[in-house]
Amino acid sequence: MTDPSEPKDGTTPPAPGGGAEGTPAEKAPAVPPAEKPAAAAAAEVPSAALDRLKAACGEGIEEVSFFAGVPIVRVKKAEIERVCRFLKDDPETDMKYLSSLCGAHYPDRPGPLEVVYHLYSITKNHRLELKVRLAEEETVPTVTGVWRTADWHEREAFDMYGIRFEGHPNLKRILLPEEWSGHPLRKEYPLEGNPGDHKIYRRE
Repeated sequence: MTDPSEPKDGTTPPAPGGGAEGTPAEKAPAVPPAEKPAAAAAAEVPSAALDRLKAACGEGIEEVSFFAGVPIVRVKKAEIERVCRFLKDDPETDMKYLSSLCGAHYPDRPGPLEVVYHLYSITKNHRLELKVRLAEEETVPTVTGVWRTADWHEREAFDMYGIRFEGHPNLKRILLPEEWSGHPLRKEYPLEGNPGDHKIYRRE
């Protein structure tokens, strides 16, 4: 029976990884190492929105970095409401969409709590991420006067992380009952919850 993998002209195919029969394999040309993914993700990119923000509110900016093509701007706590209002109202930035606002907890850092604001301009198709770093028990100004949707976003950050937003019109839990003890997305919160946390939801 004929092996279908053999050439029909009767010649012997080269060995795997080798050259022609009886000749050594040629070395593949050297390929320069690709840029490390982490370095590529953190590469600086042009941003008209960031340029406008630096020009108008540069004194309120503490640090700028980049991730996946999005500028990340750490803002002074006292300046966050003014920065957000500028980015929303300025016609060149036009960031009328607060796509999300969330909390984060880094217990080993001097300022362990962080508020993260994800902003987007539908008309300009550009994004910015703002961050405010907070100490324990420190408050941050609300941005409910800039975007009404910040109301529920800030309530969730309070509920899950215990972050308090100064000037919020109705800062109370939004997912958990008011009598709940602790804030479940903080790192020190027990994985199984505190004793008795879930008893009101369980059926016998």
